[in-house]
Amino acid sequence: MPADLLNQTLLGQYRVDAFLGLTPLGETYRAWDFRLNRRLAITILPAELTSPEALKALETRLPALQKINGPALTPFHGLHQSGLTAFITEDFIDGPTLRDVLNSQPGQSFSLSETITYAKAISAALDAIHKAGFVHLSLAPEQIRIGKDGKIHLAGLWACLPADEPASLRPGPFPAIYAAPEQFQAAPSSPTADTYALASMLFELFTGRWLARKSEESPSPLELDPETIRRAHTFLLPPAPRNFNPELPDYLSRTLLKALSKRENERFSRANELFLTLCMAARLDPLSSPDSIAPDVAAVTHNLLQSWRFLPPIEPRSVPRELTPLKENVMAAVKTPSRRFQLSDLIRPLGGLALFGAVIFLLWQIKPIEQQVYLPGEPNIRAENFTPFPTPTRPPKPTAAHGGRIIFTCTRGDYNQLCRVNADGTELGRITRHAAHDYYPGFAPQGDMIVFASNQNGYFDLFLMFMKDGRQIQLTEGIGNVVSPDFSPDGQKIVFANRAADGPTAIWVVDNGGVNPKLLYAGPNTIVATAWSPDGLTIAYCMAVDQPDAYEVFLMDTDGKNHRRITQGLPGIGGSLDWSPDGTNLLIYAGPAGDKNIYRLDVATGQATQLTSGGNNAASSYSPDGQWIAFNSLRNNGQADIFVMRADGSNLRQITKDPEPDWQPRWQP
Repeated sequence: MPADLLNQTLLGQYRVDAFLGLTPLGETYRAWDFRLNRRLAITILPAELTSPEALKALETRLPALQKINGPALTPFHGLHQSGLTAFITEDFIDGPTLRDVLNSQPGQSFSLSETITYAKAISAALDAIHKAGFVHLSLAPEQIRIGKDGKIHLAGLWACLPADEPASLRPGPFPAIYAAPEQFQAAPSSPTADTYALASMLFELFTGRWLARKSEESPSPLELDPETIRRAHTFLLPPAPRNFNPELPDYLSRTLLKALSKRENERFSRANELFLTLCMAARLDPLSSPDSIAPDVAAVTHNLLQSWRFLPPIEPRSVPRELTPLKENVMAAVKTPSRRFQLSDLIRPLGGLALFGAVIFLLWQIKPIEQQVYLPGEPNIRAENFTPFPTPTRPPKPTAAHGGRIIFTCTRGDYNQLCRVNADGTELGRITRHAAHDYYPGFAPQGDMIVFASNQNGYFDLFLMFMKDGRQIQLTEGIGNVVSPDFSPDGQKIVFANRAADGPTAIWVVDNGGVNPKLLYAGPNTIVATAWSPDGLTIAYCMAVDQPDAYEVFLMDTDGKNHRRITQGLPGIGGSLDWSPDGTNLLIYAGPAGDKNIYRLDVATGQATQLTSGGNNAASSYSPDGQWIAFNSLRNNGQADIFVMRADGSNLRQITKDPEPDWQPRWQP
């Protein structure tokens, strides 16, 4: 620490009174601004950044960076130079850094809720930077400070670089402990470099270890040599976080490994996407997750705040006459000549305070906006690249005593909506109320979410709905007209049929949060139905062959290869598929127009067994235990209703009798 700065006044304006610590961007101090009568933090730039060329480049970027205003971002005020010393002024946040929090319980993991709290605040700050076309590239616990009020603040906004510029390591007094691999290679930067750094810090919170530490006896990452750090980020694969913290959910562990991929295109493209995925993996609601420290969710940080020795307040005082700078050059945000403080300088601050008081009084008179509560059937929320919690493949499980819950498409008035009912006919109700058409509902493997197609925005896109509270997330946007979505057994992907532009409907796949929609197979003819096998290895689909409205059933591997047709000579196959829980059969419907029946199709032999007789039936679905089948039928008064029967076609019973059509039933896992 350069002790000669303490108790000195820079530019006749900034009295330095306390050393705050080292950061990747330089030494940080607390100072008092005599001219504006406020506390500030100042960061002394490393010598490598004080050349005329470097300062000019930094000065050019500052106006654009000052316009970035995001949650948890620490505002900066200007770039200054006094003699050979260049420094940045920022808001002063009194409180511990995240490094202090980590050091308060070395080698120990933090709770899911506490780590998610940091992830929420930091990811929001990073997303604000990324949306402005910049990247941070200096993320570290020392840049994150927690104030007395528990709010989390990210510093270093002033040092952000435009995206796509070389992401080289920053010069400074600090090892590049959390730098992305491309920063060691001076490759072009992107927001994924910041998501990598964020994941590196979260790894340390979740496990109590830096990502390349093998044991508690290993040195602190601050003590490692630069070559060890470089090799860890560029060559070594990080261990699974669950190896150090067995209480972590498996998918959360895999989520961090994805964010720590050496390849940029395999990471999360946005910090918020990483945060939302972690929430789903931890079974935490991202909307209710706090973005500041609270005792019930972040006990370690809260306890440290309670015992933290905050700096004593600075008493305002005038600049001593004997302290005048030898040379000064004030740049960027603050450009004022050096002179002694005068009484007239108080006029503008006092006027500003009066105006501020008037604004506060007016705001006090305004009724606050009530917090919006999302209920089933309310307008959906949009969350780009939102990733829901995937679930592992599991064997068939018993169906609930009342027969389980069934979700289906229900025509109500001018629109098709989604409804649900127990298999015994009880608890019938609607779950969507859009001024749009909702079709093709399908459950996620654990049954807590459904995916469906809706034309709320004109085209048919995929939407996700949480069964618990009805919140809805849009997964695709403007890629075509989508139908027949189906989750993979592990919940990570969704297969669906999609007609893009004027071509035939083809098979597409998208990650479970709407990320990376891509064409998987463009067949020679239109495809109308898709279904993922229970073992996750095969996708079944219906495709037209000889006639536009009559289909055959095909299988293919999940990479879009190895296609094989399994139906032969069964006329009038319709566009609906469902696998039996053991993966040996498919439910289909077939027959002449107006007289369709449900068939069980043996996947190995292609043999079809008819299960219904008459009634014009379609869209069948197995119960979780494979013992029951739900389907829609026009057998009573020519009106589509939902029926259930035993898997062998016996014990038929009707469960809906609405005057309007009910169809496309799917059984909840």
